[in-house]
Amino acid sequence: MSIQRLALLVVLPLLMLGIVHLLSQQYGTAMPPQVLRLSEARLLDSPQAEPVKMPVAPSDAVASSGSPAAVDDLRPSALPALSALGHPQSLPIQIHETETSGPLWFSMDFRLRESAAQPYWLVIQHRPAATVYLDGQLIASSSQGAGYSPEDEDDFAQRGLLLAGRRLQVSIPPSLLAAGDHHLSVRLARPGFEGAGLSAPLLGPAPEMRALQEGRRFWQVLRVTTALAGLVIGAFMVMVWLALRQEWLYGITGMFCLCTSLLLSPYLLNGALFPAPWWRVTLDVADVVSKALLLFLVARLSGVASRWPVRMATAYLALGLVIDGYAAFSGWSWTDFGHPWPWWALGSRVVVLATAAVLAARAALASGRRADAVGACAVALSGWVWAYVSYFALVVSQQLSVVDINVIGHGVLIGIAGVALQRRFVGSLRDQAQARHRLEHALDERTRELRARWEELQNSERQRTAAQERERLLQEMHDGLGSQLVTARLCAERGVASETLVGLLDDCIREMRLTVDALAVTDGDLTLLLANLRHRMGPRLQAAGLELDWQLADVPLLPTLRGTGGRELIRIVQEALGNIIHHAGASRVRFATRVDAADGVVLLLITDNGRGLPEALRQGNGLRNMRRRAERLSARIEWRTPQDIGLAGGTEMVLYLPLQAPA
Repeated sequence: MSIQRLALLVVLPLLMLGIVHLLSQQYGTAMPPQVLRLSEARLLDSPQAEPVKMPVAPSDAVASSGSPAAVDDLRPSALPALSALGHPQSLPIQIHETETSGPLWFSMDFRLRESAAQPYWLVIQHRPAATVYLDGQLIASSSQGAGYSPEDEDDFAQRGLLLAGRRLQVSIPPSLLAAGDHHLSVRLARPGFEGAGLSAPLLGPAPEMRALQEGRRFWQVLRVTTALAGLVIGAFMVMVWLALRQEWLYGITGMFCLCTSLLLSPYLLNGALFPAPWWRVTLDVADVVSKALLLFLVARLSGVASRWPVRMATAYLALGLVIDGYAAFSGWSWTDFGHPWPWWALGSRVVVLATAAVLAARAALASGRRADAVGACAVALSGWVWAYVSYFALVVSQQLSVVDINVIGHGVLIGIAGVALQRRFVGSLRDQAQARHRLEHALDERTRELRARWEELQNSERQRTAAQERERLLQEMHDGLGSQLVTARLCAERGVASETLVGLLDDCIREMRLTVDALAVTDGDLTLLLANLRHRMGPRLQAAGLELDWQLADVPLLPTLRGTGGRELIRIVQEALGNIIHHAGASRVRFATRVDAADGVVLLLITDNGRGLPEALRQGNGLRNMRRRAERLSARIEWRTPQDIGLAGGTEMVLYLPLQAPA
């Protein structure tokens, strides 16, 4: 099974390379029979290409003296012997800047079997600026215009594996293309920083040439799409890394996509972004960085335990930045294999790409996953495409006959990066959704658990409160009603008068009814509690000679009097009235209520006109019990001299009841 997978990983990229090659032939170099490809030319020596003084035909120019005028003429027709001079060359051709010091003249002859019946197109790719003559007549020029000097032409050279960085398309009218022999001359300006180059001119009828250009347009669209996709994906990944620094893999992949897009930019731009040599330095450095990052990413994603691939990528990056950067700055040619640099440049890239392909294949064989196999095929295809283009465009000097299909390799890798980004992003969303689901489930479980515990605590609190209330009620019944019944029993045993015994029993009944009335008011209505108290205690107060004065204002319901709070209030008031009856010697008692919104309390004032407070108030059990009951109501109690000028002497008890329930 492993052998089959290995064979698949080796054969499949090669089959894909073959398909890409056929595609490039179909949409790149395949020409209709009506199209001429002028692949043979004669390169004139530089001295022969200089302007010469030649007389122009009398019909062209005549001096005022009647003798022929001498003018500078660059037209090939002015040099009758030029077609027989020079050195035969096969096009396409590339000439390094060190091989010539001046402009270059290329002379090409062709024959038409019959006169042109429709416009012809002439397409030439060249570097640097070019001037084209047909049968001695100027038909096109790609010069930069006024103020442009030949010494600056190298600044406009563009980088690319296709030899010519610039494309010239000329429409030739049928009147210039009669049947017979014709002569085409091309003048290239002085070689620039990356040398000079000329493609094999293509000449043919406009419809056939238009069909031929469709293929080139196909590759251009593919390059634009790939570059833009790499730019968008790379920028997105880098921004993700800037936001989440722990996701460093996003940053590395984003830099790889951006460098790959930069390598395709010469096909998309009309000129260099930076002046020479910095534009080539930028592109060569981006090429080195992209290869090093590819090896680094493959090493990290394939899960190689050893660190030697990462060290290898780092070492190549360090050496490549220095060596290739210096080579680009110095203008060393990619095709000058007499110099050691092209061997280093191509050899180091072969080693890096081969290592990346082997690591990816090993990871795919070890894991057996389809995604790893696709990634390994993509890396292998990218390496094979690069080797294919580099060999035919650089090593065997056939730059113009080979379409730069590196865009396929770049596109595949960018596509893999995009798919990886999509899978990682979707996986992240899926993990977040699962984590949110788990969190919600755990939160629900925790909520149910807390609710169950809260209910248990509530039940326990209710039971505890009920037990405490039961205990207090039993204690009060024992101390109040119980003691009164015991007293009545003792009186009955001693044979006291029946009237006295009836009074004692009435007190017991009154005590029981007060307790029942207090427990019946559970909404915190202070006025209702005091009204019940007046109803039950009225006869006793009248019997004690006390006149009641009720000045109750409208007060809101008090949360602190809900439940058993009313009973606590009744006990406080009972104790206060008992003190007035037994100790104050008063004849009048006034009940008043008042709301103090500023302090958030309701004041209950019980005022008598008795003896008043002693100078040293002694805290007995009665007063202490009243304070404890007030604390259970979250209230505050105090005794003071009445502030009402209508009363002489006496004592005033003030109970401060909170308007809001205590926190």
